[in-house]
Amino acid sequence: MSSATFVNPKVGAKSDPVDSWYRYYAGYSAGFVEQVLSGLPSVPDMVLDPWNGTGTTTVVAASRNVAAVGFDVNPALVVVARARLLGAGVWASIEPLGDDVITHATDVELDNDPLRFWLTPAAAGVIRGLQQSVHRLLVDAGSASRPVYEQASAMSTLAAFFYTVLFRTVRVLIAPAAGTNPTWWKRVSEDALLSLDPHAVKAQFRESAKELAQGLHRDNYVGGVDVRALLGDSRNLQLQDAFIDVAVGSPPYCTRIDYGVATRPELAVLGAGEAQLKALRNEMVGTPTMTGEHGDPGLWGPTAASFLAGVADHGSKASGGYYTNYFLQYYAGMWDSISELRRVLKPGSPAVLVVQDNYYKDLHNDTAKILCEMARAHGFEQAERHDFPVIRNRASMNPKTRQYRTKATAVESVLVLR
Repeated sequence: MSSATFVNPKVGAKSDPVDSWYRYYAGYSAGFVEQVLSGLPSVPDMVLDPWNGTGTTTVVAASRNVAAVGFDVNPALVVVARARLLGAGVWASIEPLGDDVITHATDVELDNDPLRFWLTPAAAGVIRGLQQSVHRLLVDAGSASRPVYEQASAMSTLAAFFYTVLFRTVRVLIAPAAGTNPTWWKRVSEDALLSLDPHAVKAQFRESAKELAQGLHRDNYVGGVDVRALLGDSRNLQLQDAFIDVAVGSPPYCTRIDYGVATRPELAVLGAGEAQLKALRNEMVGTPTMTGEHGDPGLWGPTAASFLAGVADHGSKASGGYYTNYFLQYYAGMWDSISELRRVLKPGSPAVLVVQDNYYKDLHNDTAKILCEMARAHGFEQAERHDFPVIRNRASMNPKTRQYRTKATAVESVLVLR
């Protein structure tokens, strides 16, 4: 792969229409993945994304008839990524299948249904009835009454598509309960729970199916190649050594975004309650919850050492406690993830990662530089970076940032490790 200038990986206004399909906060563009794969000296036998999210890497690989595997610890995102692999041969069946789902749906009211986070019992019962109808028709009639949280990797692409339709339906219907932070959901008080007209729910389900079907793929998508979207942890990839020709992915940003809570609506559709959500949050690299994972900072390189010492010695509240521990567990997770990348990549094969820096107060957390130093420690002989400024980010929207520095822009970097 050449060191030519990369396109900006961010999804922008002029990006491919496929980029808008079930947009996710941390997504990068299909065009970026296209450029990476086009720049390789030969067609790869197997592409990997260890943080597959909604599946941009895997769907682009599929559109190029290239085998790929993507992993994510979040079952909801695995479902969305699998939905994007739906073959063209069944597209004509989407509308009649959607009608069948609605026809066979019966309202189901469950005790402690996670959908009650936003909805009245009756409204939650309408959604749950549609979910169980999807499950009976497209997954397994015998298990329709049980939560499907653990079955994400086993779903057919058609079942995953209709689960994603439900995800979109719920997102639209609970929009009045959303706050200003797109990555956080606040529980709705009992007297403010949303009550929904069953006819409006079913109409939105039909509209969501139509919308997602129309924007699912580019014209050149064929399908049929071995592309998988699976449940898995970047720190423990279920792959043999030296199996991968190129890895393309974006690890969770080191910005305390709670990716578990961000997908609470989708997880609720899958039946994940508070206990499952808590467990998932604790499993994620970059989680803002405290897991006690600290690793061995002495191995991570001078930039990490300097930054962590600065955070620990900072005079602001909780710097030496919560914030130091947060950064320790983030970089411990990334250390293990880079070790796994080195193990599964063929010798000389590249890993192309999209990462973003940030600041802790006035201290620069140069994530790209830290990960490059980690990569060299793990045996990657080259670690180059290509930087792109990000004008609008979470810090730029926070007025408190100005007391520590005058600018709140971030830098997004494409790292090429080999």
